[in-house]
Amino acid sequence: MVLAGGAGRRFGRDKVVALVDGEVSVSRVARVLRAAGAGRVYVSVRDEYKCKIYTSLSGADGCVYDPSWLRCGGPAAALAGLGGLEGARLFFLAPADMPWLRPSVYLWLEAFMGLTGAEAAVMVHEEGSVETLVAAMRGSLVGRLPSILGELCRLRGKIRVSDAYRSARRLVVVGSGLLSESGSTFTHINTVESLKTRCSERRLGPKLVTVVEPLLEIQDSKKGLCSLLEREEKLYSRLGLDLFRSQVAGDRRVLCKHFS
Repeated sequence: MVLAGGAGRRFGRDKVVALVDGEVSVSRVARVLRAAGAGRVYVSVRDEYKCKIYTSLSGADGCVYDPSWLRCGGPAAALAGLGGLEGARLFFLAPADMPWLRPSVYLWLEAFMGLTGAEAAVMVHEEGSVETLVAAMRGSLVGRLPSILGELCRLRGKIRVSDAYRSARRLVVVGSGLLSESGSTFTHINTVESLKTRCSERRLGPKLVTVVEPLLEIQDSKKGLCSLLEREEKLYSRLGLDLFRSQVAGDRRVLCKHFS
């Protein structure tokens, strides 16, 4: 799935249709996913008008919309919408504003999932910055996401893409230095300047692979959830996954005021 629901305010116009070497960004990203083995490519959008434009430009097979029953928005809402695509064994996730992505990134993520028996694979840049919008996930995890994200939305009033990975039964985190020799592979075209320079805002991560047994699951009691979040924060702190650690810390501040 190509994530194309962002506003692109810093870019000044719709960056999803920005021309990159003669081809619009969303088309380049869709082509990468097909080259990586995706049998079908969908674009996540907020309305039918954008769906018609993006599918026409990219040749995508259709669109995924935020579920009407989900009160929370953002990229994670599109993951809840994937629940309607039954029967798929494997899902690739890509941002529409990362036009220099390569098929090999997904082939490696899929390979590391297979080697480790993981339900999801993500990459990490320098200083523990997890790139949450580039990932591979098994259908078993995607099938659970509507209920997981719906409950997290109810509990904290927002959802994150990382909630999916924190809910995996096993997660493999791959240093981005193993996936590409060039940081430009993972450049988001957030500004017109980045389109010209192709410079990534983050440095490539270590050439390491980390297997994680995530702990996030909905508990029957808030006290049980807060105890789990405490263990989860310690886990990500020990592994140096700073983005996950900071998000768990935020969850604890919101949900666990009475249990600290």
